[in-house]
Amino acid sequence: MEQSDALADVLKTIRLKGESYFCSDFASRWGMEIDYNQNGLFHVVVQGRCWLQQHNESQPLHLDQGDIVAFPTGCAHLIGSHSRSHRLPAQQVVEQIQSGGNPFSPHDLHPVTHTLLCGSFNYDFSLGHPFLKDLPCFIHIKASETPNLDWLRTIAMVLANESHTSSPGSSVMVDRLTEVLFIQLIRFYMDQHKGDLGYISALADPQIGQALNLIHGDEDAYWNVERLASELALSRTAFTEKFSAMVGMPPKSYLVDWRMQKAKQRLQQGDDSMFTIAESSGYSSEAAFSKAFKQHFEQTPGFIRRQGK
Repeated sequence: MEQSDALADVLKTIRLKGESYFCSDFASRWGMEIDYNQNGLFHVVVQGRCWLQQHNESQPLHLDQGDIVAFPTGCAHLIGSHSRSHRLPAQQVVEQIQSGGNPFSPHDLHPVTHTLLCGSFNYDFSLGHPFLKDLPCFIHIKASETPNLDWLRTIAMVLANESHTSSPGSSVMVDRLTEVLFIQLIRFYMDQHKGDLGYISALADPQIGQALNLIHGDEDAYWNVERLASELALSRTAFTEKFSAMVGMPPKSYLVDWRMQKAKQRLQQGDDSMFTIAESSGYSSEAAFSKAFKQHFEQTPGFIRRQGK
């Protein structure tokens, strides 16, 4: 059986969508106050140096040119040219720039000192997936400490350039490159937190990561707890304990939840028969599948299918 990529499958399921708000040149004095946002936010310092302060931190953080910062859970923060800069609400700044203005616009007396790229990561939180629950509040990729990620900064520069222009296909380029940026941020976080508990660390764990890949590559409800434990050369008890500790739920519950999520997706987006979906979810009859589906989502498969149509 071909092994799947669990992270790629999860990102499809949570409907990750990247968006660039703007890439703009600012004069010497500027600042933004960003409120909490349920979805993620990111900034790339394309030119210059600036300051950032998280809502719950007393000390501001210095950002250098080439630094990439992200708030995957949309935490409130401040960002500006100086630690005590006058700040405007971020929504006001975004609206002005997107309508053709710029509250921090450079001119003859105040030339360009900074260029900032800002955008967002959007997800479907209604799924309640453990990946979303485990997203970190803050990720900082420092240019001075990650020369191995110069290729990522090159991608960020391409993203900045595409956000600056209105060339054919730019909007698609920006969306795809923003999603690439998100994936690399998560990879960076995984690398920095090896051995930690949590779903994102579980993806990188040699044993639990492999189990997740096997589960996400399953098209025929083949895997159960015993088979997964055997594949990893662990006892059922040892596998269940480690999986539960890292993922946040027992493997049996995860298997059921994932199959139900995939079934829901097929009901909403495809034309497969109810029996085919039931069978691929591990149920021998439509009646048994419908009962389990309603218990899981508190809605019938028929209702979900009609809603999707």
